[in-house]
Amino acid sequence: MRRTLQLIINVDDIGLHPAVRRAVEACAERGTVTSASVLANGPDQDAIRPYPGVSLGAHLNILRGVPLSPASEVRSLLGDDGLFLGSAAKLAWRVLRRQVVASEVRLEWSRQVAHLRARGLALSHLDGEKHTHCLPGLFAIACDVAREHGIQWVRRSDERFGNARFGASALRRGVLRALCAYAQTGPDIRTPDAVWGIAEQGARLTPDACARALKGIGPRVIEIVCHPGLRADGDPALPATFGRMRVHELWEPEFRSLMDGAWQEAAATNGWRITSFDRL
Repeated sequence: MRRTLQLIINVDDIGLHPAVRRAVEACAERGTVTSASVLANGPDQDAIRPYPGVSLGAHLNILRGVPLSPASEVRSLLGDDGLFLGSAAKLAWRVLRRQVVASEVRLEWSRQVAHLRARGLALSHLDGEKHTHCLPGLFAIACDVAREHGIQWVRRSDERFGNARFGASALRRGVLRALCAYAQTGPDIRTPDAVWGIAEQGARLTPDACARALKGIGPRVIEIVCHPGLRADGDPALPATFGRMRVHELWEPEFRSLMDGAWQEAAATNGWRITSFDRL
């Protein structure tokens, strides 16, 4: 059979808010979302269920909200208020100063995975909130947690194709590329060949932009990272314990992009296979 470029379209943050769950449900029916990563400490995670055609994973989180572990067991990950730090920059600074205890990261992440599995969710992959699992020393821990729980795939947040624009998103993309150059999986763990959607978010996350980025790269597994949401009247606010967030600004334009049918057209035109982690 002819080898093709395989795309996994993954929604981060399911479990954060009902709007994200609704978007996953709607886009899964349309066939444009094939994967979703669950926040085990998110306020909506109890409502998550298996969805046909969608592989679920754990969105490992030591950045926002309340830990699943007792505070006394993960002190190096918390602020004075007993919450995760709520800032990727603050967490990165603490990691770089070697003030984060690796065993505490492993404990919290393993509990998050175990919590989701205890709820009956089959998990095919792991990734991290704001890609913080790619910080120095943490990627190896994520791979160890995956191995411990029999999970095969871990995201390597390496956006290497196209979209070399200037700005904050390009800086984030470049930093992650540099971090991922040193990220080693070890035995029994696989990663997608690259991701797409870090520098192209919101209204820029379109199948045309994706096709330009991936033109001519040949057979690979590419994970598209996206954040659609579908609001409804009476929805709660984003959780205050999660700190300052702007992800809700991405919800509506990315939901429209994934629902308009153009992704299937682009797949047919470019010879892509839209698939999921558990179908690879």
